[in-house]
Amino acid sequence: MPIMKILSKNPEETIRLGKKLGKMIVAGAMHQTVHGGQVLALYGDLGGGKTQFTKGIALGLGISDNIVSPTFTIRREYSGKKLNLLHYDFYRFEKPDQELVENLDEGISPENVTVIEWAERVEKYLPKDTIKINFKYISEGVREIEIEDNNLEAILSAVIPTDYT
Repeated sequence: MPIMKILSKNPEETIRLGKKLGKMIVAGAMHQTVHGGQVLALYGDLGGGKTQFTKGIALGLGISDNIVSPTFTIRREYSGKKLNLLHYDFYRFEKPDQELVENLDEGISPENVTVIEWAERVEKYLPKDTIKINFKYISEGVREIEIEDNNLEAILSAVIPTDYT
């Protein structure tokens, strides 16, 4: 599967990158490759930038709520104007139980964009068209973000501008 790497020099850039992707989802700008019902699987260590990126996704979806990681609640829901955001965090679960997996399945729908932190814990349950995004700590504030998807050309054309507006 093709991989695109982006270097984010600070948390604000990570948020702007997420916002750009969120806007693309709302606009349907990727010829049905990113859309409502899309699942974004986020991978990376603690402090890697996953929640900052999710804040940006929310902004791109038109959601102004304060986005916090659902580490202890497992799932948080945010209502958007056109699409909702379901934000999962499976950090505390080495092996999720059936109820958690069913909860995840129920949330994947055309009205929602689903973002999953610590997606490696539920990877075998993810849809085939899941976009995988890995966050690698480089140094204080600097992250390498790898986006893995079969339709990278569409993502590249919309995300590559360095201003991330």
